[in-house]
Amino acid sequence: MGPPTLWQHFRQVLGRAVRETGQALDRVALKTAMLAVTKHDYYDDPVIYEDFLSRHRHQFPLLWSGKPIVHPEVAYVAPCSTLIGSVYIGPGSSVWYGAVLRADECQNSEAFKKDNDSAEIWELPESRFRDRIDHHGGGIFIGENTNIQDNCIITSRVDHCKIGNGVTIGHLAQIHSATVGDYSLIGMGSILLEGSVVESEAFVAAGAVVAPGEVVKSGELWLGNPARKLRDLTAEQREKLRYQSSEYVGVATTHQDVMLLGGNLSESLLEESPKAEESSSESGQEQRVEQEPEPEDLKVGSGR
Repeated sequence: MGPPTLWQHFRQVLGRAVRETGQALDRVALKTAMLAVTKHDYYDDPVIYEDFLSRHRHQFPLLWSGKPIVHPEVAYVAPCSTLIGSVYIGPGSSVWYGAVLRADECQNSEAFKKDNDSAEIWELPESRFRDRIDHHGGGIFIGENTNIQDNCIITSRVDHCKIGNGVTIGHLAQIHSATVGDYSLIGMGSILLEGSVVESEAFVAAGAVVAPGEVVKSGELWLGNPARKLRDLTAEQREKLRYQSSEYVGVATTHQDVMLLGGNLSESLLEESPKAEESSSESGQEQRVEQEPEPEDLKVGSGR
């Protein structure tokens, strides 16, 4: 990925100008319409603006560190999440609201400078710190059916950050150049520091801090600061880790296309709703008619 061309600069400026002009016209129209029906007092602003266009930039491609790669079959990537540099999101995975994945200090990110749907993990030379290479970090690699929940922070400043398949990363968790095995659970607010390893089907409790280079063995529960092993997980608890990750894939699909005009409600659902209301009201009227006795029945029942 080379530097932006003159044509790309022109399209960027033109697109921004058209976008901001449209927003300005929308504000003028709203103000004109509301001033016609709203009393205006001194120091009051009777106009309520609704900007449907988000100014948040979702993905940040970098000249030296490549561009994020999101698999076409990803479950959901929130519009207010941020992917910076050499970040790969696998199929079925989800990145939720406010999460930041930052891989902007890569030494070799050729795989992220091409238009493809996958990226291979490259070897980092051990001499990168001794040689004082500026971009000595790695990339962020997210496997399949993994969910990165709200406000998580994932970085790869020192080494690759590798997260496997079916992993659940709780809200506000931080993972820095660490490795997480398949079907593990990283609790809310926990921190994995550089070089730490969480093996498959392991559980790091909420608020735990795993020290650099520490290894959480498969099937273990760790908690505390610094984190220490509490006990082994039962077979039922390990099975629940797999179930939880698969359930989150279903939840993520319900959030797809939320930024489209009209939200992500299907046309068939919108068309069926009025019909359902009409059918329910008609059935209610039929029930009331059936419950009301006829005049003849009233005469007979009253004994008159």
